[in-house]
Amino acid sequence: MRCEQAELTVMVMVREKGGERVVVEARNKGSWDGLIFPGGHLEKGESFFSAAKREAEEETGLRISRLRFCSMVHWAHRQRAQRYLVALFTAEGEGELLPATHEGKNCWMTLAEFAAAQGKSPAMEEYLPCFLGETDELFAEYDEAGTDTLRPQSKVI
Repeated sequence: MRCEQAELTVMVMVREKGGERVVVEARNKGSWDGLIFPGGHLEKGESFFSAAKREAEEETGLRISRLRFCSMVHWAHRQRAQRYLVALFTAEGEGELLPATHEGKNCWMTLAEFAAAQGKSPAMEEYLPCFLGETDELFAEYDEAGTDTLRPQSKVI
């Protein structure tokens, strides 16, 4: 099958400029409940980089710089020609962090605090190594019966 319908999204781990903390959102949005990094959907005609910068700035109120692509996550439906793609980025942010937006409540945490935190959004344990440069790509198949485990992929096969 050569054509698939795709939902295109981004997620950004925003580090405090000159600091060791990252922005974490506490969301209550159905399948993405819990602690998560800022992100969202691409708008029509928008690149992954533009979407990542826009989403991070909208959801945090910070000025975003040093935006860097770090990984891709592919969720492929087993029967239908559908994919859910998440482009993962890192960035630096400076300015006043918005305490909350329509997406959720924002706070600063160290990476160690985030890694140890209870209540992370589903799949964040698997996403975190991608943000840290330890995993190049994640892939999983899903259907109404459930989801496979996200499998790390490597640049070297």
